[in-house]
Amino acid sequence: MYSPRESDARRKLKLNYIANKSNRYQVDVVTFQPRGMNTSEDRISMEKWDLFHQEWMFLGVFDGHLGNATSDYTAKMLPAFIRRKLYSYIRSIGGRLDRSNIAQHQSRITSLLQNEIEKFDKALGASLQNICPRPQELDQEAAQRLIEEHKDIVDRAFAGTTVAFALVNVKEHFLWAAGLGDSSVGLSTMDRNGRVHVQRLCDLHTFKDPKEYFRLAMSHSTAEQPLLDWENRVLGWMSVSRAIGDFSLKLHSSYLAHLFRYVLGSGDSPFTAYIPKILTPPYILSEPSVRFTDLQPYWGPHSKLFLFTDGVDNLVDGWIVFTPRRHSGGDPLDVVGRLLSRSADPEVERILGHQIDPRWSGEESNKALDVMGNLLGGKDVQRLEMVTDTKLLNNRSGWPFHIDDISIIVWPLADA
Repeated sequence: MYSPRESDARRKLKLNYIANKSNRYQVDVVTFQPRGMNTSEDRISMEKWDLFHQEWMFLGVFDGHLGNATSDYTAKMLPAFIRRKLYSYIRSIGGRLDRSNIAQHQSRITSLLQNEIEKFDKALGASLQNICPRPQELDQEAAQRLIEEHKDIVDRAFAGTTVAFALVNVKEHFLWAAGLGDSSVGLSTMDRNGRVHVQRLCDLHTFKDPKEYFRLAMSHSTAEQPLLDWENRVLGWMSVSRAIGDFSLKLHSSYLAHLFRYVLGSGDSPFTAYIPKILTPPYILSEPSVRFTDLQPYWGPHSKLFLFTDGVDNLVDGWIVFTPRRHSGGDPLDVVGRLLSRSADPEVERILGHQIDPRWSGEESNKALDVMGNLLGGKDVQRLEMVTDTKLLNNRSGWPFHIDDISIIVWPLADA
């Protein structure tokens, strides 16, 4: 089926991704990191809940940074906290949530989800402050000892993660989508004429967004301006404007100066350059975007709910991948939604710069893997080879070639 060269490229790719397909609801998943899955900071969560004789699906992607401590913990624990709170709420209204009362309760559940995400983040910060209320009193030895004794607490507060999840009442076709940071939740539908339509189900949070920039600028004095560098990173450090963790940018600078600087070693880390810049934290928030959508008008096999981390955005953009110093101008959400079509879209091929194969995964029949394979090169064998070329990935001279962690979930909205 494939040429020897393409077969070898696919074999190398397969060593660096994990793809799964659930049996009942046909949820397709893939996560990829060309340097090996043990280096990936992305995490995925898929859970099925039975709440008062109704099935619910929780699908989430969590894009970690500065390590996987926060993304790993959040992916494992946040769904459980949300399930418990949702169960209590439905019980408080008589154990029934359906079309007869959704208008009354959907906004309250939206607020519940917003509050749970913020509480989750605040708990990480409170745990840190409980073990270290006065970081300015720590010397290097005391800081390293504290890190060793409370490694999990310190690591979860130091590292960070984005959050994107979809919470679906399968019976009633209700959806709540939540986002914190730059991971995406989208819906791809098809009209009677076969045209694909894609919609974003919750907001992104980066400083490229004028609203996020304005919020930041209004929250800090003019003496701190400019707060963003040419890459739209706050204090030259973080590009996301909202996240779980990242308490270096949420607490007093003494936490970075006397504690966090030693997380990765001796303290002679690049993070020390940010210490004098942290004057009036917080610079990033944990307030999520949460939105309710009634899926009833869209429910069917031609509609697909999908989630992905921002490694997808980098591939669509192309700036540090296949088209150095040139932005494609493509919308990652739109591209992914159109890649889920049964036929190749010429506009998507133009944006990506290569031909695509709608059934890239072959016998695996995994739509998430189809999307990933087409983003990584599709039918272009040379690009598929580039993705796992360690010399290219490790090259420190010239323009970088960088493939970020990639995680994708796809769920065709069809009844089991």
